[in-house]
Amino acid sequence: MPGHIPWGTVDRNLRAARSIWIASTRPDGRPHAMPLWFWWDGEGLFFITQRSTQKARNLVAQPWVVAHLGDGDDVVILEGSIEVVADRELLERVDAGYAEKYVAPESGEKATIFNPGDDCYRLRVRHVIAWIYGTVGYRTDWRF
Repeated sequence: MPGHIPWGTVDRNLRAARSIWIASTRPDGRPHAMPLWFWWDGEGLFFITQRSTQKARNLVAQPWVVAHLGDGDDVVILEGSIEVVADRELLERVDAGYAEKYVAPESGEKATIFNPGDDCYRLRVRHVIAWIYGTVGYRTDWRF
């Protein structure tokens, strides 16, 4: 039915996608957008970044972000706040998901979130917007 995309479609797209764009705000208010690898567990979006990056500095100053999946035709937009993950059990679970998702094709080496200088972040999703076929008439919103 137009205007209603099942949540399962959004969930599958987030689980299957390799990269997502994270848009944050610099301390002086200017926008900053970067693509990155991520892991989606069905409720939160997890990613890592070096503490020295512009993105990390932005997140300290302003923890609200927008994450965008898609090419403008089949769209998933996530809005919410970011927090650094400190719980070791959760970090291990995220690392296992990351290692399963990101495997180097030439060597078989699995990615890890445990890199010197990296922090792991969780996007606590508050709002999701999705549409398909490049038609905003299919737009569906979820609020959490």
